Order: sequence, then C-alpha cells, then structure tokens
Amino acid sequence: MQTIQSENRIVQELTFDAPVCVVTLLEDRAQVRRIGKTQLNQGLWRIKILQVAPVLSDKSLRAEFLQNYPDARIDDVRVRRQMLVKQEDKPDEFKALEGEIRSLTKTFNNITEDRQQLESCFHKINTILTKGLEELPIDAVWGQIDPKTWREQLSTLFKQLRDLRAEIWNNYHTQEDLQQKINHLMTKAEALSRPDTIYTAWIEADLMIPQTGEYEIAFDYVVPNAIWRPWHQARLLLEERTEDPTTNRTKLSFRMDGCVWQCTGEDWQNVDLVFSTARASLGTEPPLLTDEQLNVMEKSKQINIQLREQKIQTTGLGTGATPASAEAPVTVTLPGVDDGGEVRNLRPTRKATIPSDGRPYRVPIFSFESEADIEYILMPEVSCQVVLKSEQTNTAKFPILAGPVDLVRTSGFVGRTSVLFIAPGERFALGWGSDGAMRVQRTAAQKKEQDHLTKWNIVTKTVRLYLSNIGAEPRIIKTTERLPVSELEQVKIEVIADKTTERVQPDENGFCTWNFSLRPYSQLEASLVYKISAAPEVTGIS
Repeated sequence: MQTIQSENRIVQELTFDAPVCVVTLLEDRAQVRRIGKTQLNQGLWRIKILQVAPVLSDKSLRAEFLQNYPDARIDDVRVRRQMLVKQEDKPDEFKALEGEIRSLTKTFNNITEDRQQLESCFHKINTILTKGLEELPIDAVWGQIDPKTWREQLSTLFKQLRDLRAEIWNNYHTQEDLQQKINHLMTKAEALSRPDTIYTAWIEADLMIPQTGEYEIAFDYVVPNAIWRPWHQARLLLEERTEDPTTNRTKLSFRMDGCVWQCTGEDWQNVDLVFSTARASLGTEPPLLTDEQLNVMEKSKQINIQLREQKIQTTGLGTGATPASAEAPVTVTLPGVDDGGEVRNLRPTRKATIPSDGRPYRVPIFSFESEADIEYILMPEVSCQVVLKSEQTNTAKFPILAGPVDLVRTSGFVGRTSVLFIAPGERFALGWGSDGAMRVQRTAAQKKEQDHLTKWNIVTKTVRLYLSNIGAEPRIIKTTERLPVSELEQVKIEVIADKTTERVQPDENGFCTWNFSLRPYSQLEASLVYKISAAPEVTGIS
C-alpha cells in the first residue's frame, strides 16, 4: 500500500490527441465536443490538448469519461492561454504579409517626403517668378529694358515649374497605387488574423487512473464567433408543356443548406455538424411593465379616415396531398421556433470541414423534389412586370426554415428570393423573375363629385392596363388589382361593373383577378373602375 501511494504522487504528463468530432451550431455560438482515446498507466496524470480555440468560454468547459471506469475520476479541467509576442511564433503567411506591408509603407513614406520637398521647391520658384514678373514694369519705367535676358530667365523658371509639377504628379499617382496595394494587403491580413495568431490555448486535465488500461475521454466547451443560417437552393427541372398553358407543370428540386461562419481559432476538420434552432440569446426574462393612462374624450362629430397599407401574408399556401398519399390530404401542425415552439436539431448527410477564416461554408442538410404548377402573374400596382411563379409542396420530412433562396434554371443562376417557415406537406410559392416578352403599362385617374341630394362625396377612380406580348409563345397572365377595403358604414366602395373588364368583383381582401390570354405579337387593354362614397361627416377622402 505504501508503494502504490508513493507512485500515485508522481504526476505523469501526456499530450492527448482529442480532435473535434461534433459541433452543435446555435444562432450565435457553438458547442464543441472533442473525443480522444489513449492507453494510461496507473497513477496521477496531467493531460494536455493543444491548439484549442482561445475564445472558448472557461465556465462551459467540462470533461467526462465515455465509459464506466471504476474508481477513475477527473479531478480538474481548465484552459491555459499564452499571448504570442514573438515574431517567429506567428504563421509564415502572416509574417510575409506584415513584411510586405512594412516595405510598402516605408516606400510610401519616402515618396511622401520627396513630394513634400518638390512641392516646397515648386512654391519657392513660383514665388520668384511672381516677384520677377512684378518687377518687369518697374524696370521698363526706369529704362532697363532687356527682352532677351527676360526671356531666358523666365523660360528657365517656367521649365523648372513644369518639370517639378510633372514629378509631383508622378509621385502622387505612385502613392495612390501604393496605397491601394497597402489597403489590399491589410484587408488580406485582417482576413488571416485569427484568434490563434494572437493567443495560443490548450486544455489541461488532472486524472486519477486506478488501473492500467485504455480510456476514452470527451471534452465539451462553448465558443463564440460561430453562427449558422439556413440557405436554400431551388432548381427548375425540364418543363412538361401541354397544349393548354394553364396546365403547365414542371419538377422543382429544392435543397436546404446550413451556411456556417466561424472564426474561433481552431479548424473543424471532418466533423459531424448539428444545426440547432435553439435561440439561447433570447433569454427568459419577462418584459418590463409600464403604466398606461386612459383619458375620457368627447366623441368627435367628424370622422377622419386614413388609408393604411396592410399585408396579407402567410408562411405557406396550406397543406395538400403529398406524393405518398395523393388522395388524402396531410395536415401537419408545427409551431414555430420564434414563438416558443419545438426546438429542432438538423443533421447534415455527411461530415464537413469548416476552417476558421470567417468565410461562409454551405453544408447540405436535406433535399427533395416536387411537382410544381407554374403560371405568369402580374400585379401592376406593385410592378409593371410579368413574373413567372411556381407553386410546389414541401415533400421532405423536415420543415423549410426562413431564409434566402438561390434560384437556378437551365441557363444557370437567375436570381435570389426568400421563404418563410414552411412545414412538411405544405405548399409554397417562388418567383422566378420577369418575362422579357411582356410589356405592361398602367395609368390611373380619378374624378371627384358630390351627390346634391344626399351630400355624399364620391371619388371615381379608373385604372387602365395595356399589355403587349412581343414573344412567339402565347401567354396566360393572372393579373391582380387592389381596391381599398372600408371598415366604416359611412364609407362605401363598389366596382362599376359596366365599365370594368369582364365585370370582375373583388374578394374579401379587395383583390380583383383576371386571367388574360394573349396570343403571340398581340395587345390587350383592360380597365377597372370603382367609386368611393363617403358621408358628409367623413373627412380625409381622396
């Protein structure tokens, strides 16, 4: 027993190889797990894990055995940091950039001194020339006229001024070029400037090993400077056209990626990423309450109305039939993350490598294909452009998170849009840009009058649309115009059907919709006429 205790007092040291295996990315931070396995003899051990992130949170650091080792324990785990002050401790690429920046800066300063000297000489010669020209009339008054000597002296001074000015401008342009090179190198140096170029960090752990064997240990810690955001890509595949343009269907391939940025000072080589929708930065503190005073006011006899914009917006177009069960619609209720819903952890299909350089890296999470209905839509009040729109279903088992979408067609990348939260089995729409074969013009006019009998004020508005198809293919354009919606009995809005194309009527949200069919190289004219009637006590109508 005495021998064992004396041997245990000897602390053995080991540099432990524990690479990064799993990284869980949150909204503004990441949880890193390192796992290592090694053979340890009986006794006390102090193991070190080198080249860890210098920015890791000390209080989040923990270590544990991954298996049940009787009587084995971890007495302490901590992180050590050391500042790199010596030039030889810095990376070779960073040292080369700093040397080039110093050389260019020295050259820039030398040229600055030369230019200042030339400018001083230019100023002195200019002063001599000015005073000499002022003395010429005085010499002429006193009869000291020597044109040849004047010409030689003035020519010499003007030549010196021209030469100095040319050198000054050459130095100025040389400085501009040097400044651009210095700025470019400084930007490159900032991109290469990582936390591990300023500090070096390592983890130390004190272990008590009761018996010789192979031990597997995991280290977990949280690091800042690491974020992820969803980023999508939608690709329209080969279209299946029919004789009726309204039934055009195509296939759409949709992919959701996790875009990762990290500058923690450690490279994640071939790691398993976990994308979490948890938002730890929101906290759990309730908002502060403030007093609100209520005052009693006499009701005004006049009604002042105002026109306000209200968006009719939903996350998707509702659920429909999925390919697995085309007859029975599938209803999925998925609460959002932002409103206290279920936190999801999304795992990519393969491992990823994320260097610590602050650049974006996209990692595929899941993808799916869906049949899409395509149509051409026009909302001239917003934009006089005919846009190609597709409606498809999220056939994946996972929701589509809100984020940007890259649009890709046969010709390549065509633009970018965005989507909101789309649940599995839910339909959603994407816009694919304007149609170059369509030309649209919109005009609006209004006329004010008053009913002499009822004294109601009436505003009649006329909207005219002019559509031209300059392409060789027919087009069916779904066109939508908007009417105001009244919330008061004293204000009435109605469409004048006799003067409106196809006698269209608005829906509950005030939208009037047409399906215009245009043959190749044809034109079409449509009109929408409606009137706004307001009682005499109503003000603010326009």
